Amino acid sequence: MADEDGGRPGAAKAVDSLIVPHDGVRREDMLGQKALRELAEALGPENVSREPAVLDGYAWQPFAEVVGQTSSWCPFRPAAVVLPASTEEAQAVVRICRRHGLRFKAMSTGWGIWNMVSGEDVVQVDLRRMDRILEIDERNMYAVVQPYVSCAQLQAEAMKRGLNCHIIGAGSGTSPLASATSLCGYGWSGLTTGYSARNLLGVEWVLPDGEVLRVGSPGSGLGWFSGDGPGPSLRGVLRGYMGCCGGLGIFTACAVKLFPWAGPPCVEVRGTLMDTEAALPDTMRLYICAFPDRRSYAEAAYRIAGSEIGYMHCKNSTGALLSALTPRLAARVVRNKNLRQALLSQRYAFQFLIAAASEEEFCYQKMVLKKIVEDTGGLCLDLGAVPPLHQAMVWGFVRVSLPPLVFRRGGSFNTSFGALEAWDHAVQQAEVAAELKAGFIERGDLIDDLADNAWGGIYEGSTAFGHQEELYLYDPRSPEMMRSAREYLAGTLLETVRHNMGPGLGFAMGAIGPELFGPLIGGYHHRLREIKQALDPEGASDSGFYVSLDPEKVVREALERSPEMAPFLKDRMRELGMLPEKSL
Repeated sequence: MADEDGGRPGAAKAVDSLIVPHDGVRREDMLGQKALRELAEALGPENVSREPAVLDGYAWQPFAEVVGQTSSWCPFRPAAVVLPASTEEAQAVVRICRRHGLRFKAMSTGWGIWNMVSGEDVVQVDLRRMDRILEIDERNMYAVVQPYVSCAQLQAEAMKRGLNCHIIGAGSGTSPLASATSLCGYGWSGLTTGYSARNLLGVEWVLPDGEVLRVGSPGSGLGWFSGDGPGPSLRGVLRGYMGCCGGLGIFTACAVKLFPWAGPPCVEVRGTLMDTEAALPDTMRLYICAFPDRRSYAEAAYRIAGSEIGYMHCKNSTGALLSALTPRLAARVVRNKNLRQALLSQRYAFQFLIAAASEEEFCYQKMVLKKIVEDTGGLCLDLGAVPPLHQAMVWGFVRVSLPPLVFRRGGSFNTSFGALEAWDHAVQQAEVAAELKAGFIERGDLIDDLADNAWGGIYEGSTAFGHQEELYLYDPRSPEMMRSAREYLAGTLLETVRHNMGPGLGFAMGAIGPELFGPLIGGYHHRLREIKQALDPEGASDSGFYVSLDPEKVVREALERSPEMAPFLKDRMRELGMLPEKSL
């Protein structure tokens, strides 16, 4: 039964309940009653909100310091929050926004500042109602998922079928669709499951004009198995290296690759996090491999890649593990000179997981690993000798349940460097990052994590494609430490250019990023802008973390938001000749 105007029952009356005065400003003045009515009619009034407390919930995001905020409160509230339940409803939202001169910004599981709106006139499109695994194709090893499916959800279903999915380092609560279509995605199991950007297959995409484009084989009605045809591939356009972070429309479904899983299809787990108890098969074992220097550490990784053994290769540094697992103890240990030196002697170490399909395969992989470590002068510690720690660590890495613990030491953190390159290149990034960060730690400007807090490993087996990003920890309650965190971030950008290391995860600093580094990397900021102009000339899809159609404005505003960081960046970039004067 419809209202007189053909909309959903009660939608017209429900509009009044959505108009809530705030700070003396009636909200219909910002959004418009007609637009609000149309959203309520399209989605149902219960799926449209302008409640101040709800809007504030979306305005808080971790890592807001990246864009110069002094707390995790974003500078803008959404104009409204809407919850579509289907591709058709997402289309309706986009078309309504365009009709009324509004912008929109999509989000899925909402992990980080990249989900924030960048202006007063932006409707937040929360895709949490689109939470279904649409298909798992066991034979062709892929899954089709909606935006709010979590990695943990997909992994649990895949393991029942002897398969597994890639999970990014941010943890199992993240969205595989968001990682594959819209952001960077590296993870613990990259040795065997690649990384999210290269695991993307077919895509369903609501363009900024409201039309639906199915990229790859689903566009021809042939299933979801390919993202590249028939015809030219658009994966470089829709996501590129960093992803568009909601700046080119809404992705409502995609297919991602799945990979063989030799572990148990269903695990009886008791306890939580580091108290986890779970029966592990004899063919699954976690090792810590430590080496005397950078050269032997890197060489061992190359040999592991060439031998095609292992399920996981990843460095979780001593500083990271101590800070996450025993934060109070870590704060005391790093102040002891002798203990500090002992811990630093283990900086060239990585964790290595074998998950074999048979006892014979397990014995072979174990033999090869020990031979490689021995030949490169390292030590191999079998964590299976300590069952409680072994069980907790294995499932912490396989399920990727540990990342949120990194907040424990200081309250917040961020990451830097992390370009995806050859493994030697990745190792060098960690060295440069530690040297830079050590100066801040010595002055008491950042939390002491031994300066070595690199994370990452080899991807895609024998390619020896590598990734190591550097985490830095700080107390968001300290204005002095917040300023230092921004200065460290500025320093990482400069060191990236000085050492020609390429953009990494720390590059995800919003639309200012392409303007700062595009001139040094083939002018790619111009290519991004051409894509944005072609697909979204009116700027309907909020591109605050993609690229701006007004580059001078975005540079000016970014530097104004970061008064502590701006002089440091400008002076050093002028000194190095890294930016034309007019850009500043």
